[in-house]
Formats: sequence, C-alpha cells, structure tokens
Amino acid sequence: MINIDLSGKVAVITGSSRGIGYSCAEILAKCGARVVINYRNNALLSEELAHKIGSAATTFKGDVSIPEEVEKLMKYTNDKFGNIDILVNNAGTTTENNIEDLSIDDIEKVIRVNYFGSLYCCKYAIPYMKQNNNGSIINISSTSMYSGAGGGAHYASSKAALLGLTRNLAKDYGKYNIRTNSLAVTLVNTELLRNRTTGDLKEKIANVPLKRLCEPEEIAYMVAFLSSSLGSYISGEVITIDGGRTFA
Repeated sequence: MINIDLSGKVAVITGSSRGIGYSCAEILAKCGARVVINYRNNALLSEELAHKIGSAATTFKGDVSIPEEVEKLMKYTNDKFGNIDILVNNAGTTTENNIEDLSIDDIEKVIRVNYFGSLYCCKYAIPYMKQNNNGSIINISSTSMYSGAGGGAHYASSKAALLGLTRNLAKDYGKYNIRTNSLAVTLVNTELLRNRTTGDLKEKIANVPLKRLCEPEEIAYMVAFLSSSLGSYISGEVITIDGGRTFA
C-alpha cells in the first residue's frame, strides 16, 4: 500500500477553523505534518481543532488581507516549528450579487481576502521555503474561474486571478523546488456553501454527474497528495474537483 507521508513537514493552512481548511488541517496532521491553524474570528473552533489534533497543531489569529498580519503568521510558524514546507491558501469569502448591486466595500473585501490574501501569504512564506529548497503551495480556487458563476463578478475575478499567481510562482520558484498548484472546486459541503446558496441546493446537485456534494475531506486528500513526494513533479497546474459538473 502507498501511504501519504508528510512526516517532518510543516503546513500553514489559512482559514482553517472550519470547512475545507479544517479538513486540510486534520488530514495533513494524520499524514504526519505539523500544522498551523490560521483563523480570523473563530478562536473557539480553532482551539478545539488544535486540541483534537494534539501537539502537532497550533493556532494563529490573523487576517490574511492585512500584510503585516500575514508576515507575523509566517514568522510565528518558522519560529515555532523551524520551517515552512506547505502553504494552503484556503481563506475565502464572497457575497452573491450581480455587479450592479455590489457595494464597493463588498468588491474590495472579496478581492482583498481571496486574491491579495493568497498573494501576501506566498510573498511571506516563500523566503522560508527557499531556505530549505523545498515547498508546496496550494491555492484553493473555484470552478468559477472557468465559468464565471457561483459567487458574483468579484468572486469569479478573485479566483481567476489565482491562476496567474499559480503559474507565475511555478515558473519563478521551480528552481528552488517550490511547487505551486491550484484546486478548482465547487459545491463543497461547507457552512459557506449553505449560507450563500440561494434557491434549491437539490437543483444544483442535480446538475452534478456524481449527484452529490463534494465533502471537504475530498479536497484535503488532494492537498495531502500534492504536498507529498507522490506529487513531486506536479506544478503550475489547476486540478478540477467538481464531480464532473463543469466540463461533463
């Protein structure tokens, strides 16, 4: 049997107090990694997760849209665990309105968190990865990068921007053995999906060839794979995890 072994690896997972990030922290820890659970508001859920994982986990409160807080997050991780091997840019938000009805504050908030947050995390994590000549960056994107649907123009734009970031970093930092990939996901069974879904969720599920929602751990397993030696020659790619919905 082939096992995903992340023993000795250190992972920073943004927005990991719930949803996809929560599952990523759990799965990466089960594979042997030490994990930093980043959160902005959910201190209790983050501490509960860290307690559940044990000594391999720690928490850090920080808003990824604020560069100074991101810089502190990465320094804390390196000081705590000695290096940074894995960065999962998971933190994200949206509001569901068409562009005419979006406030400027809504537009700027979504772009700041979804795109600039990932950009800042990469900027401040990469120097530590370079020191070790090793790293895996995984940007949690969305199939809206292809379709333009599922969260408004500001959301689709922010996720499409991650494609350029992913491919630039793959080109520029491959020489340091730093791999960068994106996951384009959709209809993941999270609180975010349930809160933002308008209309009947069953109707959306009916358009998925596999006829069900994606579970957060199904995203986390791919994150673990890409973070391990099993994915050591994959970089600059977008992997779609959508049950066949987008292209089938």
